[in-house]
Order: sequence, then C-alpha cells, then structure tokens
Amino acid sequence: MPWCDDCDRFLSPSTVTTDGTCPTCGRTVEVGEVAKAAAEEEEFPPVPWHLKLLAVLIVIYLLYRLFQALAWLVS
Repeated sequence: MPWCDDCDRFLSPSTVTTDGTCPTCGRTVEVGEVAKAAAEEEEFPPVPWHLKLLAVLIVIYLLYRLFQALAWLVS
C-alpha cells in the first residue's frame, strides 16, 4: 500500500501517478507490489483453438437455421 510521508496518509494504487509520485504533494512514494502489478500491461493469452472452432460451428448452425427460416417463409 503506497504511503506518503508528507501527506501522512495511505494512497490507493490507482491514485498514485504513473511516475510514482503523490498526486497532492508530488513527492515520490513507495508504490508497493499491487500497484506495480497493475501498472504493468498484461498481454491477453491466446484464444484456445476449441473456442475458435465452437464460434465457427455456431455461425454455421445459425446460417443453416436462417436458410431454413427463409425457405419456410417463401414456401
């Protein structure tokens, strides 16, 4: 938890500026582990192959059902 000695208060990790200073007095504060982890950009993991396959199969199924509905309306 970041602590500012000049302001004599704890800071939430989201209120500490990106350069690690207090937003009120501008003094450098110890950011802490939680804010360091939040500040780092995390990459999303790759989409699993079976989720891609499921999405393709759902699209095919919905197109088939749309074709059935249009055929039913026309006849």
